[in-house]
Amino acid sequence: MHFTMSLSPEIRRLLQKALKIKGSEVPLHRVLDILATEDGDVSEVVNRFRDIENTALRTAFHNCAVLLRMLEAQAGLTPTWEGGPGAEMQHAVASNTKSTDSSAATKTAPKRRFTPQELQPFVDETQRGKVSVAKVYVDGASRGNPGPAGIGVALFTMDGKKIAQISRAIGTTTNNAAEYTALIEALKLAKDLGIQQLHVLSDSQLMVNQMTGRFKVKHPQIAEFVAQAQELAKQFAKVSFHFIERENNRLADALSTAPIAKTPNQKTDSLSQELMALLDDNPDEGRTE
Repeated sequence: MHFTMSLSPEIRRLLQKALKIKGSEVPLHRVLDILATEDGDVSEVVNRFRDIENTALRTAFHNCAVLLRMLEAQAGLTPTWEGGPGAEMQHAVASNTKSTDSSAATKTAPKRRFTPQELQPFVDETQRGKVSVAKVYVDGASRGNPGPAGIGVALFTMDGKKIAQISRAIGTTTNNAAEYTALIEALKLAKDLGIQQLHVLSDSQLMVNQMTGRFKVKHPQIAEFVAQAQELAKQFAKVSFHFIERENNRLADALSTAPIAKTPNQKTDSLSQELMALLDDNPDEGRTE
């Protein structure tokens, strides 16, 4: 019997990309096999296959990561720690729910509304120095872009216990500036609490791609934010950056919008708006490929 895997057109396209390394006839899975050996090294791969360039190999690795992420989501295997605050509980409920309605699994959960008490800034001092690995959800918001802006940060242990959060207005600025301010404050908070390894989760693809080096940074002000965040990241044993969908970043989103929800959106003069708008990088700028 002939079996054909059912793949969406987008995943099939990504699979074709992931199997190849630009400019080389060597399939990526062959390179991965070599790297999986005890003494596997990227430089050794490049030396062995002279037609493979470092940049092409990095792009191939990225394509493979994107493919795995999409397959993971399609199969419903996304790790609960990447599913946003509360996903652990949702996962447990879903696992214990027996239903003959196949459409139930595809229904979108209603948007969570947080109480004012749930959005209060706090730091659990009892956890200081006791948590070595943590995950932090970050978000920045600007009503008007530029306009009144706020930041939201929610710091969790890896098993889902919230140990600190920030909800603060930061004046008038752009969305991008607010996103980076939230990231910087998150790094400072985690370092202050003694976190050694930190997983940063954000719904800003631009910021994640800039922090991982996939996108170049062209605007001087944003470059300053990136440099500051990178310096803070060096103080940890490890920091990783992950893009998550906005629906999985609802708490940080609520924390960032709460301080500006009732702020009057005062209009600035046209020159000020023009200058502030320059801080918002075009999401399509700076791609390295």
